[in-house]
Amino acid sequence: MASRDYLKKYDVNTSYNLKFLWSNLKSYKFYLFILIFLIFLTELITFGENFFFKFLIDKAELFATGEVSAEQFIIFITSISLIYFVVVVLGGSFLRFLRPHFLNKLESSVMSNLEKSAFAHILKQSFSYHIGKKTGGMISQFTRGVNKTERLMDIFYFNVINTVFRILFSISVFLYFDLTSGIILFITLVLFVISGITITNAQKKAQNEANYKEDLLKQNISDVFTNFSTVKFFGKEDQTISYFSKLSHKLKDARVKMWNYFRVYSSVQTFIINTGFLAILYFSFMNYIKGDLSLGSVTLIYAALWKLNPAIFGLMHGYMNFVKANVDVSALYETFKSQSEVTDHPNAKKLKVTNGGIVYDNVCFGYGNKKKNESVLKNFNLHIKGNTKVALVGPSGSGKTTIINLLYRMFDLHSGNISIDGQDISEVTQKSLRNSMSIVPQEPILFDNTIYFNIAYANSNASSEDVWRAIKFAQLDKMIRKLPKGVKTIVGERGIKLSGGEKQRVSIARALLADKKILILDEATSALDSETEKEIQRDLARLMVDRTTIIIAHRLSTIMSADIIVVLDEGDIKEIGTHNQLKRKGGLYRRLWELQQSGRL
Repeated sequence: MASRDYLKKYDVNTSYNLKFLWSNLKSYKFYLFILIFLIFLTELITFGENFFFKFLIDKAELFATGEVSAEQFIIFITSISLIYFVVVVLGGSFLRFLRPHFLNKLESSVMSNLEKSAFAHILKQSFSYHIGKKTGGMISQFTRGVNKTERLMDIFYFNVINTVFRILFSISVFLYFDLTSGIILFITLVLFVISGITITNAQKKAQNEANYKEDLLKQNISDVFTNFSTVKFFGKEDQTISYFSKLSHKLKDARVKMWNYFRVYSSVQTFIINTGFLAILYFSFMNYIKGDLSLGSVTLIYAALWKLNPAIFGLMHGYMNFVKANVDVSALYETFKSQSEVTDHPNAKKLKVTNGGIVYDNVCFGYGNKKKNESVLKNFNLHIKGNTKVALVGPSGSGKTTIINLLYRMFDLHSGNISIDGQDISEVTQKSLRNSMSIVPQEPILFDNTIYFNIAYANSNASSEDVWRAIKFAQLDKMIRKLPKGVKTIVGERGIKLSGGEKQRVSIARALLADKKILILDEATSALDSETEKEIQRDLARLMVDRTTIIIAHRLSTIMSADIIVVLDEGDIKEIGTHNQLKRKGGLYRRLWELQQSGRL
């Protein structure tokens, strides 16, 4: 089922792919047209070589019959050799030196432009787009799409444009010197192209299937390497290797199925081209015997065929590669059709946060299609005053994380609105909205870079002193001093070289350096030991002064000092009040509190 869905989703739209490629090429039309002109000159010189041999053979025939003297023949040979040297040797060599310069300029520019635009487009997609993707598959499609774009351009340059010029020159000359040979050549080429296109088109589905299996394999590699510690802890190396082997075997079968088409392609096309050339051989010599063709003209025809033969096979080989490359680039090119679900209003202004008051007004929201899925929040209302500490508590799935995601406008509401200091967040720019808040997430994920980079990432304008102030605030300085490279230590992919507590501290330092009016703490001290947590909580208390702070916590002991505690269950507010007020009520909060105090939760 997944395979069929993939093939349907990434059914190749050749017209769209070519238009998309042209949209990237047209910015560099100067290089493109220069290349086409250089190809034309190169093919003209290459085909012109055939005429040198025609003239030599015809003159040699005249010399053999005594119509041309030895002195005249020597002068002719010398003259034509000099012309050959200037035009073919020097001219051809210069053109072959010049063409790669413009080709390299063109392809490198297009690939760089595609890389940058694809990266930016994907990164700017909405949150829902990314949670539905697998990292390994996205990387596979990205790299394959960019690399095969170069292949597409090479095909047009090396297999199509030059061959088209060579075919046009050949047919024109054949029709002029020998009409019969020209017609046979034309019919042969038509049959050759039709058979090649038919067989290659039949290969598309197999190619797409192979790509799908390859993406599955790369997704598995990414998934396993990211979670290799889980494999080790549970001793599942053999099981994991066995599953990978099954994926690899399926990919092998798909590749063989795809490559088997070449057997039919090769045999059919060899038969057509050799039969056509044999017919030209027969009829051209028949015309020579009749006296309709000179020996030089026959030589011209065969010299042209000799050079045309590899070009024709190159054309169809190029078409095969085009089909493969066309399939390979489709997934990346199709990405550009995706539009972010969350977009800025045409007249969106920058958010200006002064007090930090937040209002959720009759908010309704559900993930996915709101008609098919139950809403997570139904007519949700919450008023958070500026410069206050508000804690969100409740069972898993009660809507705490959703409330934060909606505040960041990761998703658009189904109805209702959210405002900050009276400004509807749907009417301000997403950049200004998210730049007005800082967050310490429950699961801090770090870049595979230095500790310094990961902290300074929050504020590109921060000085080294600012960064170190944040480091000391998060109690990281002692740990950093013990590291051989200090803040230049690489933390590894997703921060794997650091402990959970150390990653959490880096995340805290990053949020502190951002220095925003609104602060989100999502289980900010959950990975810390009790002693360190106590120290961090004391520092966080200082950080929360004169800020609007939203705290998500499961350990209720960490939010006892909150100004307001909001108790959630199934997207509804069940209780609201201070710690002491909620304890006296005897509701859900008190039940959770007692379970935690007794050690049963």
